[in-house]
Amino acid sequence: MKKTVSFVAALCMVLTLAIPAFAAEMKIAYVDVAEVFDNYQKTKDQDLVLKTAGEAKEKERNDMMNTLRSMEDELALLAADARAKKQEQLIEKKRQLEDFDRTVRQQLAEQRDKVVREIFQEIDDVVQAVSARGGYDLVLNKRVLLFQKKDFDITPQVSTELAKKYNK
Repeated sequence: MKKTVSFVAALCMVLTLAIPAFAAEMKIAYVDVAEVFDNYQKTKDQDLVLKTAGEAKEKERNDMMNTLRSMEDELALLAADARAKKQEQLIEKKRQLEDFDRTVRQQLAEQRDKVVREIFQEIDDVVQAVSARGGYDLVLNKRVLLFQKKDFDITPQVSTELAKKYNK
């Protein structure tokens, strides 16, 4: 990731130095990818899906916690001979809860990563299409630019086309 950022920064610096020589010939634009991502309805919809899944898993976890608490309460009331067996069951339930937590975190993270990759691929495809239609030679991410004129911003076109594509 750091290599990529360093490469992009170096590329921008080289391009900044080279742009005056080619400015008359090159058509340049930029896109605020973060804005496109954040305002994309699919992003909002998928966030809601993930939130709902997380809440369902949280309810399941709460049920497991309630079972653990009741087992702990029972343990306190048991005689010494019965307590050992119940203690083993309690330890097993705690281990199951830890496994559940780890598995759920991993599953939700994998789901989120998959969705984010898909959305960024869609954004990239639309940027490619808008760039080709507009005849742009170079399209940059706004985040790597130190200064930019609003005239070169194609973010609205990308957002509009992405929304149309999603609503089909």
